[in-house]
Amino acid sequence: MTAGAAPEPGRRASLGAAAVLAGYLLLAPSLYLLGPLALLTLFSRPRTPRELIWLGLASACAAANLAGDQTLVPQLLRTGGLLMSFGFALLSLRGSPTVVSRLLWALALSVGGLILWAQVWGVTWVAVENAFTAIFQELYKSWAASRPNDLDFQRLLQQSPEMARQAARLMPGLLALQAMAGAALAWDWHLRIAATPLGRAPARFKDFRFNDHLVWGAIFTLGLMLLPLPPLAGLIAANLLIVWAGLYTVRGLAVIAAVFEQAPALLRIPAMALASPICAVLGLADTWLDFRGRLIPPAPGGA
Repeated sequence: MTAGAAPEPGRRASLGAAAVLAGYLLLAPSLYLLGPLALLTLFSRPRTPRELIWLGLASACAAANLAGDQTLVPQLLRTGGLLMSFGFALLSLRGSPTVVSRLLWALALSVGGLILWAQVWGVTWVAVENAFTAIFQELYKSWAASRPNDLDFQRLLQQSPEMARQAARLMPGLLALQAMAGAALAWDWHLRIAATPLGRAPARFKDFRFNDHLVWGAIFTLGLMLLPLPPLAGLIAANLLIVWAGLYTVRGLAVIAAVFEQAPALLRIPAMALASPICAVLGLADTWLDFRGRLIPPAPGGA
């Protein structure tokens, strides 16, 4: 993500930004957002009442998350959330150049830390997969109980054991995307809250991009998926592909936002919704075609 001008201290939050924050806290592990926000606010040496209030709220809610259920899945989420929080906050304190690079490095450090944590505590992948599978099976059972007279739905849920297993196998990639989204939101709100933030504000969403060379990681991962891999290697490749797909989907959405920037809001929203299935492909293509660069009119006189 390219950097823009330094943010105004305590810039006001828009209604849309507040809605995104609330939606994330409701739908994703809140520690992925609250942990980085608390650390970023702390590292920026808060002095104003606004900063101190946000620091207190984020820290208290994060602490409440840490004191919750001690079964395997919550422990895994808490450990991953703490690792991602400290990794992202320390990289931000160090002044790493772009938000995306910080997110990817923090994610890599978190994965390494989780592997080490699992080795120390004797946690196997089979145990993790079984724990997530059990959660999904309970979810499917509750759905079945809510629609007892829908025969087609009931027949579909007869496949729930295998569906739950497949969903559990893809949870690392989905959680990785949630962790990066939470840290990115924490950074956005840090810039809104802090009187002296740790870095500069990112560019507008329509300008969102990252290093074009990362496309080779996505291509390599996609190539691995086409090979007859051992089960564990195939599982790792599938989850990596989820992460790449998420990144390039956001880039594709930014392209669409730029294309329809001047369109009325009633047209922009349906356009982005209709184009969302191809956003990952659009984001990949933007690496070579630079759609947004083509939208810039030529300078007078051919300069």
